[in-house]
Amino acid sequence: MRFRIFGVPTEVQHGFWLMAVLLGFPLLQSPFKPAILVWVAAVFISVMVHELGHALAIVRHRLSPEITLYTMGGLTAWMGGGNLSRASRMFISFAGPLAGFTLSGLLWGATKLFPELVSVSSATTQADLFRVLSIDILIDINFYWGIINLVPVLPFDGGHILEHALGPRRARTTAMISLAAGVAVAAYSLATDRIWMGFIFAMSAMQSFQRLQAAAQERKTPGRAPSEPPLARELTQQLERGTEALADDRLDEARTIAELVLSENPPRAGRLAALHLLAWAHLLANRLDLAAGIVGKLHAEGVEPDVALAGAVLLARGERDKARSLFEAARARGDDRKEVAGPLIQILIAQGEIARAAAIAVDIFDVLSDADARQMAELALVPAAYGWSARLSEALFERSTDPEDAVLAARARSLDGDVAKAMGMLQRAANAGFTDKQRIISDAAFAGVLGTGDARAELDTLFHAAPK
Repeated sequence: MRFRIFGVPTEVQHGFWLMAVLLGFPLLQSPFKPAILVWVAAVFISVMVHELGHALAIVRHRLSPEITLYTMGGLTAWMGGGNLSRASRMFISFAGPLAGFTLSGLLWGATKLFPELVSVSSATTQADLFRVLSIDILIDINFYWGIINLVPVLPFDGGHILEHALGPRRARTTAMISLAAGVAVAAYSLATDRIWMGFIFAMSAMQSFQRLQAAAQERKTPGRAPSEPPLARELTQQLERGTEALADDRLDEARTIAELVLSENPPRAGRLAALHLLAWAHLLANRLDLAAGIVGKLHAEGVEPDVALAGAVLLARGERDKARSLFEAARARGDDRKEVAGPLIQILIAQGEIARAAAIAVDIFDVLSDADARQMAELALVPAAYGWSARLSEALFERSTDPEDAVLAARARSLDGDVAKAMGMLQRAANAGFTDKQRIISDAAFAGVLGTGDARAELDTLFHAAPK
């Protein structure tokens, strides 16, 4: 579910609705079961108001935010802003709770001016009950969640305010305070049967402990500039999860993780990795403009984006020649990744350079799937590429032991005029279980092999001896 609100791109993922329902599940035990619908709507409105508070504060600094509502709540991310002052960052962090407090205060004030708005005794219809319940829930969520969000525990807003107030040189102090506060709130929540809140703060405390370990390690590492702290294990694990999600086509999850990392104001290496992850997630989800915008942003900052990403964006924009030049330059530097060679092969095929494409496929055979290698070998059955097709098919047969791959290699060798190797591959196909002699005889590709009586006799012997 995607839309814009006050010009801010917003996405609501399925997990958000699921979690809202789970949090309000006890309401299904109440006499007024439609209350769960009121709860979900109130949660949606409250989280949107909170994230809009952040977003509008970001827009105030002439930056472009994006809002995502996901399983664990809401996230407002933006690119750039490296020159923002501490005070500006603190204001952006505080703007979310402030928006919630404002909504809660306005509703509370309205109930004081017009008590009948929340008077249960005057609620005579279901619509009245919805109104009363909605106002009560909205006041409570926005006030109490705002208070909780300001507890100085990372990654809550209060933790970020603390982090910006103390500055990067006091990262260890920030982590210690965040750990202590997280443990305290988690313990209190569990003691008072607030299981979900206890779980969230326990996880936050664990992350703070990992930050503390990373900060301690940084202090032990001589010669490291304060502006270049090591990537915390937590951050590394987040990026790894994002990469796994991307590989599994869980693009929304990959994007959310990247935005979460960026929202934490990570070290430069972490930020670059998250930006690349975010760009790939946008590109694979067909959000080309957003992916291209990130690549352009990296260039503007003097950072050379990964060639696979930059080339893929160019290719998606139809700039095939530029993409080819980029990929070929990378190959010349020894970049053998499939993400570089694969698109280059596609470009070469589209431009009719089949032999060159097949040669690259042979070079990266180890990372090609059987299906991709077989398709390339079949495409390469053209005069200039017979030899490359044969080499691909032979390598594929060694890996798959599929007799059809041996037959394909024999066809390529026959078309290339190498009768001995063609017969050798037919022998291997027969040994692997291929028995269709008539198919070989009727295939024009084997005309050069079967041009003599001796060859036909050899073929008869070959398939007579083939395993049944």
